[in-house]
Amino acid sequence: MATYLAKPDKLQIKTTASDVINFGVIGYGYWGPNVVRNLDHIEGSKVVAVSDKSPAALKRVAKTYPSVVVSEDSSDIISSPDVDAIAVVTPVWTHYELTKAALENGKHVFVEKPMALTRDECRDLFQAVEETGKQLTVGFNRRFAPTYKTLKQQIAKRTGPAVLSCRVNSPGISGSYWMADPAIGGAILGEACHFVDLMYWLLDSEPVEVSAYSLPTGKMDPIGENNLVASFRFADDSIANLTYCTVGSRTSGGERLEAFAPGVGAVAEDFKQATIRTGAVRKSSSWFAEKGYEDQMREFFAALRQGKSPEVTVRDGVRATLGCLCMLQSAREQAPQAIDIETFLASSSQ
Repeated sequence: MATYLAKPDKLQIKTTASDVINFGVIGYGYWGPNVVRNLDHIEGSKVVAVSDKSPAALKRVAKTYPSVVVSEDSSDIISSPDVDAIAVVTPVWTHYELTKAALENGKHVFVEKPMALTRDECRDLFQAVEETGKQLTVGFNRRFAPTYKTLKQQIAKRTGPAVLSCRVNSPGISGSYWMADPAIGGAILGEACHFVDLMYWLLDSEPVEVSAYSLPTGKMDPIGENNLVASFRFADDSIANLTYCTVGSRTSGGERLEAFAPGVGAVAEDFKQATIRTGAVRKSSSWFAEKGYEDQMREFFAALRQGKSPEVTVRDGVRATLGCLCMLQSAREQAPQAIDIETFLASSSQ
């Protein structure tokens, strides 16, 4: 059986080899099992502890991973000297506090998106990374998905600014589902942050301004703040449109991104298909949606092992939240909003 921590005893973790990175995972609900499984597949990585407030969730951990220590109190794992890194896989409104506590306790952190929900939270986490010297990465898995990697390789060859068109249909994030509630992030901060990061990564250029419009607000169905059309301008003069909606049918497809640059057109759809159009047409497809989750965890593990910054950094987490906050503000005020990450990060370091 798994070991349950009984306060006030210290977390008792079996000794592992010195070259093994011990992970503690906070959250074993919807997404936690996937994170534990992916970490468990990496040689040299070991999940040694899992925390969740649900006893039923911890019983599932005990059944699948008998050697893992479990606790209902996340602070047991965060404070344990036997844990090297923490994966935060909890509801979005808890990400900031858990991540900051982990950094301040000397842990490297993988945190699911979004990293934070406010400017002040972004500022605090950026400063915490600077002060502790620990690594922080955010769960922007699209950077590691084969279809989007194919698009990036093609866009990188461009000779001028690009035009992106990104459409996302998320009908499940609506109604009484907690992730739909704008008071705790809503679909834009909680999910559309993926696509702010994706557009930046594809273009390798900072977003500098956004103009957005939403459906009427103040209704429960549909929730206006979760249905936005936003136009971005980037530092390299590229432009992009992001349409995020929760009112489509479940048969409408999830996400589609089109990229156009001088002499090239490229499309990626639902993690399954990528089409490149230059002088000829090249298509790649998969029966299954390859979303890059395991490769993302492998990259973070490799970065820790090699003592270098991960592919996705705290700066990327800041940008994604800042971009979403500016989208929402633009829609509320019906006016363009500047996105100036350099000024924001400079003020965070003072």
